[in-house]
Formats: sequence, structure tokens, C-alpha cells
Amino acid sequence: RERAVRLTPTEWRILAVLLAHPGKLVTGRQILQQVWGPGHEQKTNYLRVYFAGLRRKLERDPAHPRHLLTEPGMGYRYEP
Repeated sequence: RERAVRLTPTEWRILAVLLAHPGKLVTGRQILQQVWGPGHEQKTNYLRVYFAGLRRKLERDPAHPRHLLTEPGMGYRYEP
């Protein structure tokens, strides 16, 4: 069943970075730099919080995501 999902501007920016590289690993550092700007590369806690929210909104089963994947210690991947 289709349902409307409301994303914040930051969530949209994170998704845009991932969708620009489907199936490819994007480092947390790349996402932080592109979304929050230079000087935020160490704020990996931002990513944990935002990815949890994105999975809650977009994944059928947020605990077992199929599309918004975390590669521990490496980064994130969008699987179409």
C-alpha cells in the first residue's frame, strides 16, 4: 500500500548523495562533507541518527533494511 512519507531537507540531501551512486559504497565522511559541509567529517553520530530515521520511514522492515545499507566501518550503500 502506498503512503506519503515526509522527509526533512537533511534526509533528502543524504538520500540524494546515496542515489547519485546506486549500489556503490559512499563513505560516511563523503556524506557528512556533502550534507553538512567541511569540518563535520567526524560527526558520525549524525549519520546513525539520520539513517535510523530514514529506515523507519522508507524500509518495509527497518531492522532488516534492503535498500539503505550500512557497511560497518566503511560507509553506506543504496541498493535499488
